[in-house]
Amino acid sequence: MAAKRNRRPNSLRLILQWGIMVLLAYMLLRPIFDRSYMADFEAYCPFGGMQALGSFFNSNTLTCSMTTVQISMGLALFLAVLILSKLFCSYICPLGTLTEWLGQRARKLKLQITLKGAADKYLRVLKYALLFVTFYYSITSSELFCRKFDPFYASLTGFSGDVVWYFALPALLLTVVGSFFIRQFWCKYLCPLGAITNIAVYALPAVTLSLLWVLLNQALSLDISWVWLLGALCLMGFILEATTLRFLIFPPLRISRNEEICTNCKICDKKCPMALEISTVKTVNHIDCHLCVDCVAKCPEKGALTINKRSMKWLPAVAVIVLIAAALFFSSRYELPTISERWTTTEQLKKAEIFEMSGLKNIKCFGSSRAFANQMKEVKGVLGVETYVKHHKVRVYYDASLTNPELLKAAIFRPFASYLAVPSVSVGVIQTVSLGIDRCFDPKDQSLLIDVLSLQKGILAVETSFGEPIHARVFYDTTLINPKTIEASIEQKKVIFGEGDDKVEVELDFMVNRKDLKYSSLPKEEFLTEFLEPQDVSFNKYDTYKESELKTIMLPTQEIISPEMQEWIPYLISHLSNDDGVVRFQMVLSGMEPGIKIWYVPSITDTEKINKLLKAPEFLVHYPDKSVKKFENPFKF
Repeated sequence: MAAKRNRRPNSLRLILQWGIMVLLAYMLLRPIFDRSYMADFEAYCPFGGMQALGSFFNSNTLTCSMTTVQISMGLALFLAVLILSKLFCSYICPLGTLTEWLGQRARKLKLQITLKGAADKYLRVLKYALLFVTFYYSITSSELFCRKFDPFYASLTGFSGDVVWYFALPALLLTVVGSFFIRQFWCKYLCPLGAITNIAVYALPAVTLSLLWVLLNQALSLDISWVWLLGALCLMGFILEATTLRFLIFPPLRISRNEEICTNCKICDKKCPMALEISTVKTVNHIDCHLCVDCVAKCPEKGALTINKRSMKWLPAVAVIVLIAAALFFSSRYELPTISERWTTTEQLKKAEIFEMSGLKNIKCFGSSRAFANQMKEVKGVLGVETYVKHHKVRVYYDASLTNPELLKAAIFRPFASYLAVPSVSVGVIQTVSLGIDRCFDPKDQSLLIDVLSLQKGILAVETSFGEPIHARVFYDTTLINPKTIEASIEQKKVIFGEGDDKVEVELDFMVNRKDLKYSSLPKEEFLTEFLEPQDVSFNKYDTYKESELKTIMLPTQEIISPEMQEWIPYLISHLSNDDGVVRFQMVLSGMEPGIKIWYVPSITDTEKINKLLKAPEFLVHYPDKSVKKFENPFKF
């Protein structure tokens, strides 16, 4: 008698799987329509959160740009494993979903095999080895090592950022091709997150090992590195998995089979993504069971398959939603510091005052947090710092007898100075307006302010200095712009950068404080000297010649003071040094028009050769390591 068929899908699981896929597609496609949007594919990554938590326990620093959100997701995953099962793997993980769907197509084409026996058991060591390497390098460097090879991160970011292509490409090929021909190849044998969840399943031996490590270090004063604990946990996980392939005590929820109702149709075996032989056991204790309940949903006999002998196939999907919501709620209420450092005694810290400041957009990752900590370490009276990446906030512990909040703000502030445009030849005096600007303390805000002002024709330069509000001094050409226009450009609500497909609209929030408006002027030469580094370089044995043995050539050119050309001046000097008769180069900023002055030895070279060198289509540039490179000549002498 043919087995009954149940065509009802496992709807709740499919909804969650497709929901994740649609969300990722949205994150990928949104930048096409919204240039200001930056997709963060790690925003809710539990694996990154676990690495960050390990780094925090080791050195009071969070790995990379990880925040409490990722850590909360990691803790939610642990909680799910202990109470329910490895729900992330079956309901959320996009790699698990993709490889599962690929496997379904491969089985229809009869191209996929299921590894069994020794091959199945011992290949599982690979994911524990990968877990050890990933955690070791992430914790010791405070950077996410998994970014270098993670096929998910590599494919969605286009192999950009921290991805190392010769790690990531093989991993991606193994994931896609391997999972097509070998059932759940990535999940069973390579996924380091799968290794972590299995260690969580073996919670009692894992906790015992951890307590033993703590005891040896604390009670017996031994100095056993955390690396040994990490290695022991990975080895324990592999040995228990390979030798038993079974759950021990955790998780308590299991798929149960009622032998009296079961007709032994084996549909459950065929529908199990992990190829478990459900029809042969009373309770599914296999380590690969993720409680996806596909077997329960597809079973044609009502009550034959249940969860702990109860009809609760809805429970895993609902639990996933509840745990994610709880993790997000927790992370919104509490944030771990990305860096938490003290460089003083406990006694001094008890007396310390605390200064907090939010809105520092440059506090965006571990690297910027480290730079901030190093900066504040040099400030007199500062005893320690904490940074909070999610809210761009810092907390500074300080000795009130040595410093105060005003001095701390001044120490945190980083002034900007940017040279934007060349003054007209006819302009001899440069006008300036100094004004206060609210909501412009952060370096990113100051950089945005300068970008906004650079769009206005006639603004020559901008420099900022500390104050409350921040002071900005704008240098401008009165024939092209006036102070009112400058103020209006600062206070506009939106600005568009770029053109065509590169067009980006940015919202602004600056406010001009007009109480301390000041106007002044300065000679053009003084202005140029303030923003340019006047070059005066000698070479080719200049010091061996007498003044009477040298001649000079003066070439007036506005190009030499162009902001875009400043980085090319060292290349020009190196190129000129190829003529043994050219011995000195000088930028000239005085006079009606700036230019360059070249000293040469007339017995070796002449003006014709020098002009030919200046107008050469390519620069021949020498480097300290004796190498030589060619560059297209950007100047038009």
